[in-house]
Amino acid sequence: MADASSEIKALVEEMKLYNNPEELEKTRSFIRKNVPLSMRGYLLAYLYIKMPHAAKKHENGASLYINVGKASRSNPKELAAFIVSESGIGESDILGVSFRQNYSFVSVNKDLAKTVVDKVNGKEFRGRKVKINFSKEKEN
Repeated sequence: MADASSEIKALVEEMKLYNNPEELEKTRSFIRKNVPLSMRGYLLAYLYIKMPHAAKKHENGASLYINVGKASRSNPKELAAFIVSESGIGESDILGVSFRQNYSFVSVNKDLAKTVVDKVNGKEFRGRKVKINFSKEKEN
């Protein structure tokens, strides 16, 4: 269940970056009208369980490590905006941000990942020189 906890936290951060708040509000309103309050948590748990594993990890994404985290007195939205402005990619090319204390993992469109690394590495974010590179794969 520890793995689920980190995945859910990552989904929450991804939701915060979602660039269509009107769609979220419309769906939220639909759920409020059609799912009793006492069942909404169960609905979320059920949807999480039924979510295909491939959807949890972005198939078209590459994971990047960046030395910016909560300690920089920032947030995932600011970090994503910084990456977009420095690299020239679109907001929709950032697929998710996992924001940790001293570093973050940013999932970006894999076709643009090298461009992001090349253009963002060495730039300054909140007075700190940014180091960004491809994340190492987890060993099972």
